[in-house]
Amino acid sequence: MWRNHSPFIHLIKIIIMFSKAWFILRYWMGWIILFQLTRFVFMLANFAELKKAGWANFFGAAFWGLRMDMSMATYISLPVCILVMLSIFFKGLRNRVIYQGYSIVVLLLVLLLTTADIGLFKEWGFRIDSSFLKYLSNPTEAWASMSHLPLFSIIVALFAAFAILIFISSRWIKHLSKSLSQGSKKWVEVISIVLLIAISIIPLRGGLQLAPLNQSSVYFSTNNFSNLSAINAPWNFMHSLSHSNSNKNPFVFLGEAEAKRIVDSLHGNRSELLVQHAVKPNIILIVWESFTAKAVDLKKNGIEVTPGFNRLKNQGIYFSNIYATGDRTDKGIVGVLSGYPAQPTTSIVKTPSKAGSLPMIGRDYKAVGYHTAFYYGGELEFANMKAYLSGGGYDKFVSVFDFAAKDKNSKWGAHDGVVMEKLLADINQSKSPFFYTWLTLSSHEPFETPEAPVIKGSGIEEMFLNSLHYSDKVVTQFMEQARQQSWWNNTIIAIVADHGHPYPLADNKTNNFRIPMLLLGGLIDKPGVEDKVASQTDLAATLLAQSGLSHKNYPWSGNLLDTTVSGRAYFAFNNGFGFVNSSGYYVFDNVGRRVSEWNGVDSLGLRRAGQAVEQVSFGDYLKR
Repeated sequence: MWRNHSPFIHLIKIIIMFSKAWFILRYWMGWIILFQLTRFVFMLANFAELKKAGWANFFGAAFWGLRMDMSMATYISLPVCILVMLSIFFKGLRNRVIYQGYSIVVLLLVLLLTTADIGLFKEWGFRIDSSFLKYLSNPTEAWASMSHLPLFSIIVALFAAFAILIFISSRWIKHLSKSLSQGSKKWVEVISIVLLIAISIIPLRGGLQLAPLNQSSVYFSTNNFSNLSAINAPWNFMHSLSHSNSNKNPFVFLGEAEAKRIVDSLHGNRSELLVQHAVKPNIILIVWESFTAKAVDLKKNGIEVTPGFNRLKNQGIYFSNIYATGDRTDKGIVGVLSGYPAQPTTSIVKTPSKAGSLPMIGRDYKAVGYHTAFYYGGELEFANMKAYLSGGGYDKFVSVFDFAAKDKNSKWGAHDGVVMEKLLADINQSKSPFFYTWLTLSSHEPFETPEAPVIKGSGIEEMFLNSLHYSDKVVTQFMEQARQQSWWNNTIIAIVADHGHPYPLADNKTNNFRIPMLLLGGLIDKPGVEDKVASQTDLAATLLAQSGLSHKNYPWSGNLLDTTVSGRAYFAFNNGFGFVNSSGYYVFDNVGRRVSEWNGVDSLGLRRAGQAVEQVSFGDYLKR
């Protein structure tokens, strides 16, 4: 009989041989099941929102949220991995009470977070993160926020759920712990657990994709509640806690009133100067990856780096003295779409609850009947941008997952040429008015292009400039084809970089932040050059004004065509800032509390202006 079932017996022997790893694996799976249950409870507790989202999204949240559940379960299981491996040599660690005790403590923390999350979501509209801790530091405010809740019922339900979970988990661990005493060869057990720990890196970071797991990774729907439901509450809290700084503003240089007075003076009288059109204008926004102003009109080895853009800038309104607000795409995209300045020590998109409070031009266009879409050839989850963009009023997102395998010929996804063709085809099928955004990709490191290099060389500068040359060709082709379309005459196209670039090497830091900005299209009938110093953040107010829409909700953005707005630009880098106006520039290092570069007759005025913007803008960030 046993001989006839030898493969089965062999399998049993293998399982027993790796019994301790099998214990860990089943322990890990238990947490995943619990997290799925808490997600269902969360969604049912918000039944009105669930009904709006639809039952398909009920199961969609469970499926897409599984990655985050697996990640959190892995974090919880790692200490157990260590204990189980030590138990191979120390029999006392095979006692199930150790694992039951650890699990009960973690269960209590998970249950407290989950319960608080359900209650706070109804008030705040976002999943629990570390921001709620600041309310606990003030018991009076905390009580005021919770006093209207049925606290007695919540506490009873909490204790009941905790008791039930203790009972189930204790029985579960009792069952699993039998395998701790099985197995014979110590070296086999050690190797199996070490391999398990090594493999756990995959669920820990959410998979094998380029971008590590973040909230954007589990967003799957156009319904915001469905996306929020996919988030694992304990994971979100721990992620927020590990990425948050003190709620105290470290950049207080001036009195609060004085800082605000200086900031207000930089924005002029903020008259809106709205341009009214007979028909709502179409808006196409091209955010060009790493397009530094240093590349405009530049020749490398006798070859123009951006020959197409050099011609285009003579056909529209070219802003020649624009500065990016930050040095990364996640900061630049917020600067463009929300008119919001970058932070020197963090990025607001890393905290979805803060980013979600920002105004966004996509929402404003959507509110007045525009058709909206966002195009990017890579993963939108990168730097947590998807969570930010999902609240931006976009009807549709096109990313790397919308292209055939043959078109994903870049490390990051699909090159600009492929994305441009789809963008143009989709615009031609769209109804007016529309607001379409395209974030290019090909001029991002490692500066790959699908075509043979035109600017030859293996150095970083040559490769970077060649990638700009390729993107320039694609953008120019888009413009040439756009002119032939029926929608051209009623369209404004804005081209702006997300940020600058260190190459080509410059003599001062400000040049690394200077970027091109161009408005053109059928509705731009008076080409010219505007050399007033301005910021990337000013594009939001400018586009809205050109569309006849108010920009009063964008206090950090000024209409570039409004002569009352003073010429000024602020940018932030890793714990430092720069401020530029017509009289000069000032670059300050916050860590060393010293000036690193400056030029101009009024260095004190430049310094105070930059410090005021940093102080007030970071204070605004902390309050969100």
